[in-house]
Amino acid sequence: MEIIRSSRRSVAIQVRPDGSLVVRAPYALPETEIRAAVERHRGWIERTRRHLALQQTAPTLTQQELRQLIAQAKAALPPLVSGWAGRLGVRCTAIGVRSPRTRWGSCSSRGSLSFNCLLMLCPPEVLEYVVVHELCHRKHMDHSPAFWAEVERALPQYRAQRDWLKQHGPAILRRLPEKSGG
Repeated sequence: MEIIRSSRRSVAIQVRPDGSLVVRAPYALPETEIRAAVERHRGWIERTRRHLALQQTAPTLTQQELRQLIAQAKAALPPLVSGWAGRLGVRCTAIGVRSPRTRWGSCSSRGSLSFNCLLMLCPPEVLEYVVVHELCHRKHMDHSPAFWAEVERALPQYRAQRDWLKQHGPAILRRLPEKSGG
């Protein structure tokens, strides 16, 4: 178990794809309380480890498959972004599609949106959630309560899509081919 201390206020537990634990905790929190928090979440940790082990078998995407997903995303995202931007009363300046290893989407302060092509492997409602999430950053460039209230106004059931992404997303991201050297 790796413990990372910071100025955060609460304990966060992460199960890595290899099954190891990362625990983020406040500087002043005693290690006994950190271990107690891990023990309280033992059931969730073990379920997550089992789930990750089952997902290890997903095949790595070929470069051709990756190019196809990028092309699909470039076709599917602009009309979706445009429609939701109009409903939310926001604008975006550009839409990019990439294959990052850790993000589903991002929004720059200048209004440029970027999306992971692997969203094409997700259910349509999850893709829609990520689009709405990033567009809501045009109003709130953080994850404050006001931001989440904006997401909920647009998609009252967004938590189901967010939870789907948390549960299934790591296995999808592991399908990315290894970066070639150079």
